[in-house]
Amino acid sequence: MGEESSSIDKVLSGEIKLEYIDQLELLKENLSSNSFLNNRSNKKDILKLVENLIDLMPVELRTARFIVREQELYLKKAKEEAEEILSNADKESSKLISESFVLQEAVVEANALVKQAEQEAILSRASVEDKLDNKLEQIKSKIDELSDIVEREKTNLRQPRKITEPE
Repeated sequence: MGEESSSIDKVLSGEIKLEYIDQLELLKENLSSNSFLNNRSNKKDILKLVENLIDLMPVELRTARFIVREQELYLKKAKEEAEEILSNADKESSKLISESFVLQEAVVEANALVKQAEQEAILSRASVEDKLDNKLEQIKSKIDELSDIVEREKTNLRQPRKITEPE
């Protein structure tokens, strides 16, 4: 806690802020001068100034920068996962819709087949009924003939017989 309070004291006193500003001013001056940029050995000096600036940053600021980077990576990964989930959902939706159309077509075809079978059954039944009616008509006709024969024979039985003389 003592380190934190001394760090806070430095910020409150402006000491840390002045160090940042001083380092940034020095970097600005060095980058502004053309001779500085043309000299390749100054590259090390620029890197050293940048490293000094990073070292002057409070730990909390570096931690915050790290957290922000981690958050960006996490959000990027979450976005990629969300896009993948949406892509998979679209594919599954398309598949289900396709299967739904196949099912609807199957139901329509099944209904057509059932209707056709019902009509064939009606035609078959009508044909069987017609044949049965013909047979029953033939049987009735035979029964009527037999009935006529029975009535005639009955009538013949009741008639007196003619006796014929023997020869």
